Amino acid sequence: MSDDPVFAALLDSLLECLAFFELCDDETLHPDIAVQQLDGAASRLGALEPAERARLAAAIAARAETFQPPYRQFVVDAPEAFGLLDEDD
Repeated sequence: MSDDPVFAALLDSLLECLAFFELCDDETLHPDIAVQQLDGAASRLGALEPAERARLAAAIAARAETFQPPYRQFVVDAPEAFGLLDEDD
């Protein structure tokens, strides 16, 4: 992963936001809004070039252990869930 502190801060913030959308209850956030946000992120991230997707997937994997449960499992699963892995991965 990049040693760039701005990249790390942005990545952690993105992952925390996406995990919130996935894990929050229906009383906190309407499920349709959560799905809309998650689908939008998946669309944008999945549209990256293969090398960029691979770089982002590696960076996410490197950050996963810094998250507390239940966010940690979300982060571990994020590269696949957001279309960052090639079918061969």
